[in-house]
Amino acid sequence: MSAQETQLKLELTKVQQLYRKMQADRKALQQQLKELKTQAGNSSDVVEQVLPSIVSVYVMDWDTGEEISSGSGFFVSPDIIVTNYHVIEDIADEDYFYEEDEVEQVLVETYDGKLRMAEVVFTGNAEEDLALLLITGFIIDPATGEQVESPEEYPPLELCFDVKVGDRVIAVGNPMGQFAATVTQGIITEIREPEEYEVGEDDEDEVAEVKVLQTDAAINPANSGGPLINMAGQVVGVNTWGLEDADTINLAIASVALDDFLAGFEETFEGEPDEE
Repeated sequence: MSAQETQLKLELTKVQQLYRKMQADRKALQQQLKELKTQAGNSSDVVEQVLPSIVSVYVMDWDTGEEISSGSGFFVSPDIIVTNYHVIEDIADEDYFYEEDEVEQVLVETYDGKLRMAEVVFTGNAEEDLALLLITGFIIDPATGEQVESPEEYPPLELCFDVKVGDRVIAVGNPMGQFAATVTQGIITEIREPEEYEVGEDDEDEVAEVKVLQTDAAINPANSGGPLINMAGQVVGVNTWGLEDADTINLAIASVALDDFLAGFEETFEGEPDEE
């Protein structure tokens, strides 16, 4: 699997706008950490431990330079990011696997303050709501708006499958405009196995295929796709489906489901024929 060589470009004014937004979001995050430190002691230390692995994902219309959608994600290997499928569903079909001649690219804001190019390489279905991105060796130069080669690897987060009701957790994401409260705390309030779901009459927004954690830590469109971590900084779930019609119902895809998803990616990738 090789990085896409197509030189996509944004207008300089749009790039500068994105970088200014990144700086403002960084200040908002630092303010959240200060507040967290006064409220919850070592929780801020746990969050600071995982932040280098957290990213913002921006899906762009490369013809107009406009943002289509956005969310959070995190590294599960030095160059692979997991996010929610619904973040990138406008540009990638369900159950998609990387095809070199049909690569869809997104922008990823990393903790070191860079806008990186990334490729959609693997998606599940709407019920799984997971997708994988591969970062390329290119960043968007803030001075020109063009791609510049700058390879980098990032620290992946560790998955934890040992989770129970009552465990303290923190939902982490990157601030995005009005959704600035992207570091939230709570506990696991319920653990739902796939067979515990009943499909509704309209069959919409039903989770029927994966293990899901329910938490009272607030999840919003900004930290959706980011990790739900325990107090050791390990990932117990992937934040998703923060329900707008309920005050305390927030869900995360359990890490065991993410682990199965990653295994499916590896099996699919290993099964691909070698290029001549």
